[in-house]
Amino acid sequence: MNNIWSKTILQVYRYLPRIVGTYDKLILSKAVNSQFISGANVAYFSTEAVTDAILNLSQRKITLINLKLITEKALKSMKPSLARFLILKFIDGKKSVELADKFNVCLRTVFRKLNSALDSFSKALKRLGYDDDKLNTMLNKETWIKKVYENTLHKDFSLIENDDIKRTIKSSVIIDLRAVSVN
Repeated sequence: MNNIWSKTILQVYRYLPRIVGTYDKLILSKAVNSQFISGANVAYFSTEAVTDAILNLSQRKITLINLKLITEKALKSMKPSLARFLILKFIDGKKSVELADKFNVCLRTVFRKLNSALDSFSKALKRLGYDDDKLNTMLNKETWIKKVYENTLHKDFSLIENDDIKRTIKSSVIIDLRAVSVN
């Protein structure tokens, strides 16, 4: 298993509750708005179309909740010191220089620890049954997560700053949610 999925999952982790909340709002909106049917949009708001849309959104919500739980379980199964490095770097958004200062180590040691922690996280995911193929299949409808994955894959991750990650996630989520709300 490569560390690209590990980095991706850790980067998107902090956004999962917000996206799940957005899915809840979209589900409610679909249900409430389905009562306003006119001749022009009968097919769009048919019981079957509304039900399919709500089921699709609900499944996506479940996927994100499961991803959050899987991430937490993988982190808990790791050595606490390595898990802490990952949490500070990816979830709390600390820069590598800040980690070096916090732990009073050189920058090179931070990068070694982060690589070791990512390897450990990848192995923890694999022990839980989530290899690259399983994660690709599980997250295939979450285009915003796939976009973060692609950006992480094609960039030297050490050069990516948290602001770049935030912009990628924010723009990808907005585009993804607009597509979902239209369907």
